[in-house]
Amino acid sequence: MNEIRVDEDDTEMDETGRVFYQDEPFTGVTVEKARDGSVVSTYSYFAGYPDGPFKEWRSNDQPREEGTMRDGRPVGILREWHPHGQLATETEFDDHGSLIRKNSWTEDGTPD
Repeated sequence: MNEIRVDEDDTEMDETGRVFYQDEPFTGVTVEKARDGSVVSTYSYFAGYPDGPFKEWRSNDQPREEGTMRDGRPVGILREWHPHGQLATETEFDDHGSLIRKNSWTEDGTPD
């Protein structure tokens, strides 16, 4: 089965945060692009809720954030980067979205 990929601008979000595409709860991947056509983010959804991997990039193709969601909650490892590419935080969540641990680093890589 092929994964449905749609432009993020073609989706709508209701007041609960559920995402819809063509008036139906969305299952697939949204893609947000910058004006120059470069990909800014990808988010996975199931039945309108964040579910699966997501990734955001800065305009210079540097990663900004990545992780995995399940039923709208973070699970596993979520990483965020400083603007120059140094890892800023690494946060681990259990299968229910509860925080297990969080590590952070300054822009020069020193543990925070």
